[in-house]
Amino acid sequence: MSNPDRKVNDVGGLDGGSLDLTEHANTLFEKRVDALVMLLVHPSVGAFKVDALRRAVESNSQKDYAELGYYAKWLRAVRDLLIEQQVFTAAELDARIAALRASA
Repeated sequence: MSNPDRKVNDVGGLDGGSLDLTEHANTLFEKRVDALVMLLVHPSVGAFKVDALRRAVESNSQKDYAELGYYAKWLRAVRDLLIEQQVFTAAELDARIAALRASA
């Protein structure tokens, strides 16, 4: 991307290649990420707003935005927002992930 004013998600007019428009069943991962987001944005929880999720998705690097799948972008955004909201720290999350991997 040569235009510094263009956000990472602003791909209008760029050659993005072909799109696979075939319908597919959502994977378990996709269903879980969607459910997690719906729970976190629900007014009874109110962890963040959908607009904040979009901002977090759009703050990915160009490489990550191009390489991550749709729901992987959502999951990274959820992580970033929960750290930003001080629900937990990055170190706490890393420690929990390491513990889960060690017990598997």
